[in-house]
Amino acid sequence: MLQIALNAPQLEVVLAAGELACPDCSGPLSRWGFARSREIRTRDGVRSLRPRRALCAECDTTHVLCPAWSVPRRRDSAEVIGEALRLAVDGDGHRRIARQLDRAPGTVRGWLRAARRRAGELRACASRQLVALDVQVGAVTPAGSELGDAVEAMMLAVRAFRLRFGAVDQAGGWERAVWLTGGLLHGRPPPPS
Repeated sequence: MLQIALNAPQLEVVLAAGELACPDCSGPLSRWGFARSREIRTRDGVRSLRPRRALCAECDTTHVLCPAWSVPRRRDSAEVIGEALRLAVDGDGHRRIARQLDRAPGTVRGWLRAARRRAGELRACASRQLVALDVQVGAVTPAGSELGDAVEAMMLAVRAFRLRFGAVDQAGGWERAVWLTGGLLHGRPPPPS
């Protein structure tokens, strides 16, 4: 899966023009149908998603193009999972977070385990993005845990993106964090710019 920060009409224009590059070989991607429909739970309800598929003619690879508000292989949106991570960093346990977000405790526990397992990788990816966006960035204040450090680095990278490009993010910046880290809990980081 490839995380994109474009809405559906913008994506169609970019694909038609051959302006979206394959993450494997940098060849141009073109339209290649759609992936299966799925429902993504948000803070406000359920949102339907039918991701676009794209084909790279150079390496003959297909990719599923997911919007940044969705998290690969998760039924919940970036906003919901990001809020769970923030609450965990603040010291809340998975059961308390599950009650606050109206999700099953096992689901929240799975998010937190995955995030803690990838915390070092997420921190490193977000830190690389942060430095690429702001070469004069100061030292990152340690948050007291690997997960806390990862969340701090992601939010600093989101802030640097906003300052550099003037972008407006919904969902507390978690959509941009998903895009900058290539999927938050799953997926690979985006190719270097």
